[in-house]
Amino acid sequence: MTDEAMDHLSEEALNDTLIGMGSSTAELHLATCTLCRAKVEEFQADLGVWNSTTLAWSQVQAEQGERIRIPAPHRRLSPAAVGWALAAVALLAMVIPVGRESGVFGTKHSAVAVAQQEDSQAQIAQDNELLKEVNAAINPDEMSQLKEYDLFKTPPPRHRQRPQ
Repeated sequence: MTDEAMDHLSEEALNDTLIGMGSSTAELHLATCTLCRAKVEEFQADLGVWNSTTLAWSQVQAEQGERIRIPAPHRRLSPAAVGWALAAVALLAMVIPVGRESGVFGTKHSAVAVAQQEDSQAQIAQDNELLKEVNAAINPDEMSQLKEYDLFKTPPPRHRQRPQ
């Protein structure tokens, strides 16, 4: 970068100034630098042209809209169409619950839930065995807590304390 480019405001600083969030340093620079001030003034002039053009366009559109009034098409539904639609909705409201109970839409949900409950005890036992095998495979050298504390052995006989 040249020294001249470093002395001017960055694009971000110019944008901040244009939206009214410029720093006091940027405002001071704009007061002294004709090149940066010219960039800001050029943008503001372009924005002014845009505003006046869009305002003029919207005024022309409003005038044309007042002269040429085209009513929006308004369609009414025939009573027969409304009756058929209501009959279809009523038919669906009756068919769906009956179809669910009779199994027309697939298996009955209540039978599936009972089958899952019956299988759950067997599945739990099978899963527990699988977890034990996985644990033994992962930690073959690790001593189980049962073995570590000799919980498999029968407890030693307790001696009675003699009253003194």
